[in-house]
Amino acid sequence: MPFDGLVLYSVTRELEAVLLGGRIERVYQPAALEIIIAVRNNHARYRLLLSAAADAARVHLTEADRRNPAKIPFFCSALRRRLEGSRFTEISQPGLERVLRLVTLGTDELGRPETSVVIAEIMGKHSNIILLDPLENKIIDAVKRYSHTVSRYREVLPGQPYTPAPPSHKADPGAATEEGFIAALSALGPDMEAASGIQRLYEGFSLFSARALVRRAGLEPDTALESCGLYEYRRLFTALKEIVSAVINGEAAPTVIRRNGTPVDYAAFDPDFEAEGPPPAGMNLVLDRFYQGRARAAAFAAQKRRIIQRIGRDIDRLNKKQENVQAALADPDTDRYRLYGELLTANLYRLQSRGKEVSLENFLLPGAPEIIIPLDETLTPAQNAQRYFKKYARARSGLAHALKEREHIEEELQYLSGVSTAADQADNLEELTEIAAELEEQGYLSPAPEARKQKTEPPEPLKVISSDNHVLLIGKNNRQNDYVTFRLAVAEDIWFHARGVAGAHVILKTGGRKPSAAAISEAASLAAYFSQGRHSSSVPVDYTPRANVRRPKGARPGFVTYTGENTVFADPSRAKDLLTQPAGT
Repeated sequence: MPFDGLVLYSVTRELEAVLLGGRIERVYQPAALEIIIAVRNNHARYRLLLSAAADAARVHLTEADRRNPAKIPFFCSALRRRLEGSRFTEISQPGLERVLRLVTLGTDELGRPETSVVIAEIMGKHSNIILLDPLENKIIDAVKRYSHTVSRYREVLPGQPYTPAPPSHKADPGAATEEGFIAALSALGPDMEAASGIQRLYEGFSLFSARALVRRAGLEPDTALESCGLYEYRRLFTALKEIVSAVINGEAAPTVIRRNGTPVDYAAFDPDFEAEGPPPAGMNLVLDRFYQGRARAAAFAAQKRRIIQRIGRDIDRLNKKQENVQAALADPDTDRYRLYGELLTANLYRLQSRGKEVSLENFLLPGAPEIIIPLDETLTPAQNAQRYFKKYARARSGLAHALKEREHIEEELQYLSGVSTAADQADNLEELTEIAAELEEQGYLSPAPEARKQKTEPPEPLKVISSDNHVLLIGKNNRQNDYVTFRLAVAEDIWFHARGVAGAHVILKTGGRKPSAAAISEAASLAAYFSQGRHSSSVPVDYTPRANVRRPKGARPGFVTYTGENTVFADPSRAKDLLTQPAGT
């Protein structure tokens, strides 16, 4: 992400406006490399986030309310001792370097004035957050500690003098002249890309920002210097001055860059390409929304992966179990044991001695063919007959058990298949959280410790308005299915479900009116779309009054029986038009 000097400059301007003079109320360290400082100023409360994570190093105000883990880290304790109760007296950035300096004034244990400095170095994998005693220029602590064995340039350890991060030695773009700009770029050689050259020469610019500058100058972002003449150099210089001036003077529009509606980047200015829609106001807000969105996307992907992998393992386990059950059901010995017992019993008068086997006529078949029956030499013929009857009884019992087991396995596979479909079709983290909660209740997932303490919120099913203003409610997982069918629907409402496959319960709210054919068709298309038949062109969908739908006692979530249904064939693709319309009130 391009958290460059221009972005930090915009952040710093905004922080100065709202945090200077503010009192630090509390310091948190919710993650190993993340600090949140709660500040109150002018009757408002702010949360300042500082992160030294390699892939998300940044500083900005945040609306996220994150707290400490159970065990408070050492660095957080040091920050609390020095900062809590103090006030911000300086918030500054040296030039356009990616370094933020936060100075606070408080009092020590004896009530004497005490100044502290927090340095946030935003430099990718080398990022750090360091607490200093400015009077002695000594490090009190840092979120990342390291010695000369890690860095020959400096040590970052408690009690050591603070050495600033290596300077970039780049030029100040605000002081650049056209002549100097052209000379500096020309000296880099013809094979150098113009964007790479600008990023290398001038502080504040990431490669992303430099490419945006090149494009603003009317050139392709990957334009090489060999393609640039005096005209192109002047265009590049003009774009440089325009961007820097707009950022320095607070006239730039911080922007989230989206592709297909998904945030993928941000900038301190409008790069004039790939930006969709109006940006949020302020660099801090842009950053907070971007990173919160990215965190939610990561949590969504991780939760979906967790659920689908867990369900996949259980389905594999059940499939193997089903193979064993099928093998037991296909065992031909069950009836053979009974036959052997009956033939031995019928011929006891002929069997006077013990042996390994006996050949008898199978009078149950036409022609009474000979059949060889294995015997236990240690038993009499009568005892062998009883042994086979006992084997037959055990096999019959095992067969009955296998039949029940097969029924149970098929039911469980059907349930897990439905949950897997719901997880695969989930659009947001809340829906996945509902699915995870259901799996925890059913014993498939172990609940996290904090989850046990959370209050369960009511499900939020999808709401759509039909073309003739009927409300359509869609349960996108089992918990929502139960909620829309048995809590939100009334007897005269119409219930829809794709026939023979896992999918959503769709409720057409009649409001006492007879639904039109169009409303029924639209509701059916939604039931088809939110089912395992989504990718088919024609899906059979059953519908019936809600009064005909029952939930069997002890049934799994989402399982119902219904009667009096009609069936319509629906095209799932028709649902997309409905889903792009606003839900209404």
